[in-house]
Amino acid sequence: MDEIGWEPARLIPVSGINGADEQERRGASALIAVLESVREFGRAILGPLRAPAGKITAFIEVPFDLGDKKVRPDGLIRVVYGKRTWTALVEVKTGRNDLQAAQLENYLDVAREHGFDVVLTISNQIATAPGEHPTLVDKKKLKKVGLRHLS
Repeated sequence: MDEIGWEPARLIPVSGINGADEQERRGASALIAVLESVREFGRAILGPLRAPAGKITAFIEVPFDLGDKKVRPDGLIRVVYGKRTWTALVEVKTGRNDLQAAQLENYLDVAREHGFDVVLTISNQIATAPGEHPTLVDKKKLKKVGLRHLS
């Protein structure tokens, strides 16, 4: 997968301060930049998602082609340990914005197509039980890619 042109996550994002989209971009960038910079924190968050304890790199709004459309998850986290690479697509919702099943299903399709391990969502929504996701998605899409949530 070619990382040329991917924007690295930054602790102090350079995006604007207006609107929900920019708020999500800033939040995603700051959070995943800290995962990359503070090894213990990154391991504490990514370990339960079955990521190896390796070098973390993080990017924001990486574009992917999905059929005839482009999709842009809020972030991408990659962990490399030896020859093993673990990758997660990240979707962040802030404020009262809810996760959308169709959007998550698109990200699951991208993850499956590229051999990524998990789609991680972060929002104010609460899962009804541990290990459950607050958004119902087509279960067939979860055969090769995990879907995890942090509230």
